[in-house]
Parts: sequence; structure tokens; C-alpha cells
Amino acid sequence: MEPVTLRRFTQNAEKKILFCGDDNIDLSAIYLSSILYAEGYDFDYVPSALQFPHELDINSYDLIIFSDYPRTQSTNKQLLAIKRYIENGGSFLMIGGWESFTGLNIEYKNSPIEDVLPVFLQDTDDRINYDQGIIVMPGKDKHPINRGLDWERPGIIGGYNAFIQKPGTELCLLGVKMHISNNQDAIQIQFCKEDIPLLIIGNAEKGKVGALAFDLAPHWVGGFIDWGKQRKRINFNNGFIEVGGYVLSLC
Repeated sequence: MEPVTLRRFTQNAEKKILFCGDDNIDLSAIYLSSILYAEGYDFDYVPSALQFPHELDINSYDLIIFSDYPRTQSTNKQLLAIKRYIENGGSFLMIGGWESFTGLNIEYKNSPIEDVLPVFLQDTDDRINYDQGIIVMPGKDKHPINRGLDWERPGIIGGYNAFIQKPGTELCLLGVKMHISNNQDAIQIQFCKEDIPLLIIGNAEKGKVGALAFDLAPHWVGGFIDWGKQRKRINFNNGFIEVGGYVLSLC
């Protein structure tokens, strides 16, 4: 088990990221950490069990990521500082999970971060599990992030945080639920008409913000983490992961 402490991963990159949450770096956080490292970013990592460090200069980061990082680990003063960082030109991404958005314990509802997110948060528990699979599709706005990806074989997820897109933002990814039924031993697959917002991006004054409704580690991520015919092995921090090639293309 890795220690509960700030970890720094440096490879002299042009871009530097602060990644907070997903338990610890040898547990769920290994997925996003490995991908960030493989894509050549420098990043500092804050485990979920660690209070947001007071000594961090958040203005030194090109992007701050909160992924299943508990609201209780940051003070209002720190969240207000992150809000100002965004409004002054920084970038912020929240990734889904039990301790993201509203989550199980009403995490970021009514917090300073809620004001700058590109989505409206629910008042109560927003977690949705769906065991029959949700197909990840390109959003209606046809954002450049979707170019070059294999949309003939889209990834499938198993859950998400439900939120509502704010006006003036872009829908980059949406979800379509599959409904599988057995009618007299004949398996039928139908697709729900309702589109689920999965990735929304927008601006908060001078800054950029993003909201990804599902997590990037088991279990909600489902088959999305294996998206692509070609598998990629990433060696990282004395361990490794295997993911589909298109997961790397999104980063």
C-alpha cells in the first residue's frame, strides 16, 4: 500500500496537472495516473484520504482534476481559491464517482466549485447504476475531442452521476441506455430514447471547466476502459495496467 502523502511524478513535460482522488495511486487512481504519465504529463497526486495540501501553489498547474475526491478534504477557503484559479484562466475537470458532484453525501452541492461547473447538480444523491450497459456516443455538438475515434465500436459504461447541462456549454459525450429483455426465450435489445449527458465542457470567465459523469476506474467505467481493438500496456509506479487504445486517444 502506497503512503497517504502527496506524490510527484515528473518527466520534464510542458504541462503540469494536479490530480486529486480515486482512493490511492496503487488502487483506483492507478488508471488515470498511468494514462497521464504515458501521455507525457507531469502531475502531482493527492490521495482521497489526504487533506488538500495548504502548501500547494495551485496557479502552477495547467489543469486540476477532482475524481472521487471527498468534499470534506478541502476547506471553503481552498475551494474559493480553486474557483478564483479557474476564473483567472485555469482549467478544472470533475470526474464522476460516489464522492463527486452531489454523490452519496451531497459533496459539492452548494460549494464554491458548483458555481463554476458546466452543469447543474442535483439536490439529492445523483448516482445511477445501470447493469445493462450505457453506450457512450459523440455529443450533438460534434466536438473535436471525438475526431479519429472508433464510433462504430463505442465503449460501454455501467453508471454515472446525473446532472443537467448548463446553457452555453458543449455536450461532448452522451449516453444511450440499452434495455435487454427475454421474451419467450428470444433476447431483445432496445435503446432508450433519452440521451444522458456524460461529458460537458464550458467556460467560467477566463477559465475552462469540464464535467465527466462516470469514473475512469472500475466499476462504472465498465468496458469503456478497454475501448479499442488494440490493447495498450502501461508500466507505471512499479505496476502496470492494460487499456484499450482509444482510451489513450481521448487524453
